[in-house]
Amino acid sequence: MTSFLMYLRENKASRFFIGGVIVLSFFTGIIFDVLLLHKVSFFYSNTKCLSNLKFVNPEPECDLYEDKLERMNTLQNDLGVKINGYIDTKRATKIAVFTRDLNSQRFAGVNDAEIFYMASLLKVPLAIAYYRLSEITSDILDQKIVYKDVSDTGMEYSFQNIPDSKKLVEGKEYTVQKLLFNTLAYSDNSTAQLLLNGYISEDYLQKILLAIGLQVSKNGMPENLVTAKSYAGVFRILYNASFLQRETSNAILKILSDSGFANGATKKLPKDIVVAHKFGERTILDPVTKQVVSRQLHDCGIVYAKDGKEPYTFCIMTEGEDFKDLETILQDISLEIYQGIVE
Repeated sequence: MTSFLMYLRENKASRFFIGGVIVLSFFTGIIFDVLLLHKVSFFYSNTKCLSNLKFVNPEPECDLYEDKLERMNTLQNDLGVKINGYIDTKRATKIAVFTRDLNSQRFAGVNDAEIFYMASLLKVPLAIAYYRLSEITSDILDQKIVYKDVSDTGMEYSFQNIPDSKKLVEGKEYTVQKLLFNTLAYSDNSTAQLLLNGYISEDYLQKILLAIGLQVSKNGMPENLVTAKSYAGVFRILYNASFLQRETSNAILKILSDSGFANGATKKLPKDIVVAHKFGERTILDPVTKQVVSRQLHDCGIVYAKDGKEPYTFCIMTEGEDFKDLETILQDISLEIYQGIVE
């Protein structure tokens, strides 16, 4: 080493040559690293975009579609006019809507801070609670619970104007996974009640509700309340897999895409569009006379428009006297949203 340093001191040309080689190597390395990192980043991004998990966001950082601000502003105005028309003609007493384009993140909302009963919409957070637990306790979904029908208990929560279409067998054991499927796809109150009494505590469920932004209270009411905007956010969380792992988020949305409720938001949409959604209904009774005061009907979810390339969340919440009127309102507003965002 000493002789080599002496050689450099005595040979100026050699010093310039070796120095040039070092500098050239340094910058070549930088250029190579930049190109390599760019290539890796490009490959990684596009690999994620081509994920085979079709129900969750392929990659939050993928290129966004053209800005839809103007389109959303127009949609919001049109929804406001339509909603006022329903209320003026007494077809509903209260309507709230919120929708978000999941590519541009632009959104539109009308009365989206109005409070409604969560009703059967609570079943999605319930499923999220179980799937969250399954990420820690892997065999929880394989545990079995004996099925018991609670539909004829006479309790207010057990009443369903829209009954589940796939009743399970009384006294038979079913896995938690099967109970979750019936809870989400067919809105089975009995399976939901069994799951509530099963492997999770009320405190744990409340923590899940708080974590996903669904803690709404009013005058100390014990029943779960919600807004259209906050509940639509649950589907955004599932789509982006920002609370659960990608596989578990995908599993919940896949079940919700098999929903048996066909007379709501999906009714007037093109038949080839996949929609992962959950409806909720609530008949409000007078606490003294037990007579019907009003009814609420909601439908919320994700529409995977254009083969999933233009997805958007939606949440439509209604209150009125007639379920048939409320169903029609869900259908018409859902179509209005689709046409405003996609067509």
